[in-house]
Amino acid sequence: MWLILCLTLFFSSGSAVGAEQVELFDSDKQQVVATFANSDVFQKEAEQLLATVSGRVQELNPSLDHVMIVKIPLAPPKRLKLASASLDTDIAEMFVIMPKKGGRRPWLILHTKEYETVVVEFTGAVDQLRANVQLR
Repeated sequence: MWLILCLTLFFSSGSAVGAEQVELFDSDKQQVVATFANSDVFQKEAEQLLATVSGRVQELNPSLDHVMIVKIPLAPPKRLKLASASLDTDIAEMFVIMPKKGGRRPWLILHTKEYETVVVEFTGAVDQLRANVQLR
């Protein structure tokens, strides 16, 4: 869990959410490999993924090895309500974790407006997001 916290702090900056860009991070290279304007396309994609959140990640420490991570600042923050996971909060920032290979489905690291970190599973597809950040 500490690795998740460190990674999310690495991505975070002090600027206003609306001014932040969408970033693509490669865990193998340990760097941001591309940035994109935080357009309505990314905002709608983030909203669609949030709508498919199915619960909290049950793994103690999900792997961040060999993944691509898309950071999407949400402007304005989006509400996430999921009674089964005791979630009712505003999400300010979303990190979509997409394993490069293997059987693990993508998952999300979310930052709330209250500076809390929530790690969740979702059922939505990431095909459109992958296309938007030019991943094949």
